[in-house]
Amino acid sequence: MLKKFEVSNFKNFQKRICLDLSRVNNYPFNEDAIRNGILKTALIYGDNGSGKTNLGYALFDIILHLTDKQRHLTNYRLYKNLKSIEEYVDFLYVFSFEEGEVKYKYTKNAPQVLLEEELWINDNQILSYNYRTNKGMTKLSGTETLNTDLSEKNISFLKYVYNNTLLNEDNVENRLLKKFYNYVEHMLWFSSLEKNEYQGYWVGGENVGEGIIKRGKIEEFQNFLKGLGISYQLAAREVEGEYRIFCQYGKNLVDFFRIASRGTCSLALFFYWLIRLEEVSLFFIDEFDAFYHNNLAVAVIEELKKLPHTQAILTTHNTDIMTNDLLRPDCYLQIRNDGIKSFADSTPKELRRVHNIQKMYNAGAFDE
Repeated sequence: MLKKFEVSNFKNFQKRICLDLSRVNNYPFNEDAIRNGILKTALIYGDNGSGKTNLGYALFDIILHLTDKQRHLTNYRLYKNLKSIEEYVDFLYVFSFEEGEVKYKYTKNAPQVLLEEELWINDNQILSYNYRTNKGMTKLSGTETLNTDLSEKNISFLKYVYNNTLLNEDNVENRLLKKFYNYVEHMLWFSSLEKNEYQGYWVGGENVGEGIIKRGKIEEFQNFLKGLGISYQLAAREVEGEYRIFCQYGKNLVDFFRIASRGTCSLALFFYWLIRLEEVSLFFIDEFDAFYHNNLAVAVIEELKKLPHTQAILTTHNTDIMTNDLLRPDCYLQIRNDGIKSFADSTPKELRRVHNIQKMYNAGAFDE
C-alpha cells in the first residue's frame, strides 16, 4: 500500500507537501477504512486552487516513466512551479508491504526527463542513477552483469533493470521490488468532470456501455442503480457493430446515455471502473461526486470501503458527507499551501464518534 508521498516544486506546490497515509488514530469505528495501519479510504477537501487536482497529477507522475499505461501528458503542462528558482521537481514515494517497505525517490525537470533515481528496500539503498553523469549502480540479485550505462537510452534506470533482469523470488528484496512494480502498474486515476479521462492501469479506450456489456454486467449494473434509487429496465443491443445499453419502456427501447442524467452517466462510469477494481491498487478520483446528490456520494464511498485491497483517495467540496458515520476524523484530509493534515491532526481536541465534524469544520475548528 502507499504509505507516504511527498513532492516539491510541482505546479502550485512550491514548497514540499506531504501526504502521509500512515497517520491513523485508534478510533473504534469505521475500521474498514484502515488497513495495516494505513488509510485505505481518504477524502480530501480544499479551497479552489489549493491543489487537490494537482496532487492527483503529482501522485501519478510515477506512471509516466515506470509504466507503459495510459497517460495524459497535457495534464503535465506548466510542470514546474512558476515562482520557484529550482530547476527540478522532487518526488518521494514510500510503499508498505507485508515483508517491508520500498522507498522510491526521483527528480525531473520535465514530465519525461529524469535527472536522478534512487530506490531503497527496507532502508537499504539498492539502486541509483544520475542522468547528468550517466553513472548508476544496483545491488539487486541477478543484476551483477547488467550494463548500467544508459547514455544512449531514454528510459528510467529502474524500468530498465526491472525489464532486463530475471529476479529470483527467493530474495526478499526482489520480491518487494516486484510487489512495488505491480502496485504502480495497477494505479488508476480518473475524472468525469469533462469526459471519461483516466491515467494508469490500462492502455486504450473503451466505450463505457460496451465495457459493461462485454463483461456480462448489465443485470448487475441495473441492480446497482436500483440500490441507489434509480430504476431502469436495461437491455443490451448491438447497433452497427457496436454494443449499447438501452432502457426498455414497454415495447420501446431508448439509448440509456441519451436519457440518463449527468449524475447517472457519472455513476455508469464509476460502475464501469468498479467492476474492474479488484485488480486496482490505488484509485484516485478527482471531484468524485461533482454530479451526485449526497446519498449517491455516500453510496460510492461505501462501495469503495468494501474493496479489501484497493486504496481510494477522493477529492471533493461536499461537506454534507463529512460525518463519522461514514469515515473517521483521520480519513478526512484538508489540503492547503502549507501541507495536508487530517482533521484528527488539525485540532488539540479529542474527536469522538458523537462529534459533528461538519459543524466543526464550518466553524473553523480544523484551521489550526
